[in-house]
Amino acid sequence: MKTVSAANQIAHPIPATKVKVAVLGASGYSGSELLRILHNHAFVDVVAAYSSERSAAQRWREIAPAAAGDSELIIQPWTDHALADLANCDAVFLALPHEASAAIAPKLIALGSKVFDLSGAYRFRDAEQFATTYGFEHPHPELLNHAQYALMELVGLEPSGTLFAIPGCYPTAATLALQPACESALLEPASVPVITAISGVSGAGRGANPRTSFCEVSVQPYGVLNHRHTPEISNNLARSVVFTPILGPYPRGIIATCVAQLNAGVTAEEVHAVYQRSYQGQPFVRIVAEPPAVAHVAGTPYCHIYIAVEGQNLVVISAIDNLLKGAASQAVQAANVVFAFPVHSGFAPFIQECGE
Repeated sequence: MKTVSAANQIAHPIPATKVKVAVLGASGYSGSELLRILHNHAFVDVVAAYSSERSAAQRWREIAPAAAGDSELIIQPWTDHALADLANCDAVFLALPHEASAAIAPKLIALGSKVFDLSGAYRFRDAEQFATTYGFEHPHPELLNHAQYALMELVGLEPSGTLFAIPGCYPTAATLALQPACESALLEPASVPVITAISGVSGAGRGANPRTSFCEVSVQPYGVLNHRHTPEISNNLARSVVFTPILGPYPRGIIATCVAQLNAGVTAEEVHAVYQRSYQGQPFVRIVAEPPAVAHVAGTPYCHIYIAVEGQNLVVISAIDNLLKGAASQAVQAANVVFAFPVHSGFAPFIQECGE
């Protein structure tokens, strides 16, 4: 997995007409953030948005007033007949459960749409590893090799493709933190990186859950040694890792603290030089001089990375918004590349909020 220049990912002229898109799972946290970005995207027209079939039709601004503003978009309940309404869509974004995305993505591809899937349905190439990780047999294993894994700073996308798998939030934070060190052979060969990451409760989704309710939520590790994002991180880094996720009592954002051992004689200056080269020209990754805070990245599409070296000990701390860089904004980054849009398209409100 090689670092990819943002400039080199755009290969075609911008279309003269707007791209028609739809969002499935639009009433969830990540789906609503997708709508927010796409609603402000100069080259996109959101023609449809859907929630689950059990839901009633509802205005987007009633679900997420801060994101929707004065939008009149209505999020419709999904029905079997809705698929035909998507026949004219150029792209469909899926913010759905894994099982639902696995089943519907082939139908959308058959209609001629490009599919950007935020679930884990198409992140693995191996059907057996997928089944072990997600607990069900993939209904369309023939598409696993067809999907492009869209970790945007590290993977070049082929725009002619039709299925794009958006990485998990924890794998995004951990891989961006460690990939330059792994790729450049800075690490001791036997080093097993230890990743401890704390995430806000929005990562659990909008559904009711006693563990994430206001009165119950606390700082609590979960999925110890068996979290389903561990294989994804290991695949990205091409080495075993020890990954411990922690639930944090705040709304959104991830801090991932990654510890590994460097080869003897590697200096802090060499490590910093590798990271600077890796992310040079990447507008959504910043190497920072102090350990990042959740508040630095929450509500933004950025990843902040802090590096510290003492002897052979390497500590890399990354911070992202789990709903944006860990989901929605990364999906739009992928779409911007696939449709040859300027790299910042759709992100103006976030950039303005950051004072840029």
